[in-house]
Amino acid sequence: MGSFRVSFDLDADDVRHFQDLYRKARRNASALDRDAVIGEARAVVRRVRSAKKTPSFVLGAIEILADLTDLIQDQDYAAPKKVQDDVLAAIAYFSNPEDLIPDHIPALGFLDDAIMVKIIEDDFRHELWGYRKFRKRRDSSEQRPWSSTAAERLRERLQNDRKSIRAEIAKREARETSRRRPGSVLGW
Repeated sequence: MGSFRVSFDLDADDVRHFQDLYRKARRNASALDRDAVIGEARAVVRRVRSAKKTPSFVLGAIEILADLTDLIQDQDYAAPKKVQDDVLAAIAYFSNPEDLIPDHIPALGFLDDAIMVKIIEDDFRHELWGYRKFRKRRDSSEQRPWSSTAAERLRERLQNDRKSIRAEIAKREARETSRRRPGSVLGW
């Protein structure tokens, strides 16, 4: 048998169910240990990446979770404390040992995790955009650790990049807030 495509739609009740799980995890996040939350999120990423027969949708979604955990731990990016706290609360869902679909079920076990990541991605799309842009700039820059002049130039450049990216994130969020439709199911 060859491959075939499976698609499904989440209706408003389905989406609300996932949003409720997300909100509950966020509310309970303050009681969780930061390192434990990050560790659990990273463990989900490792399990998905190492699982056999993982759908590409799930693999793509899990890269978002990896980026979010990197974002809050990246000292060069230095996300503001509020952003770090919000992302940490968002990924707290992955610290919950009770999954809707157990992870050991082939091809489907990570589906609920992927759906949750997509919901979280929407909340942090501008921050993810900024982090990815910053990371790309940093990773493509010439670095000579043996040269103090080059190290200082890189530090200044990264600082300027952070400032301009933070300003662009704020502009994108403000523009979106002014266009948001009140009463929509997802708040988009």
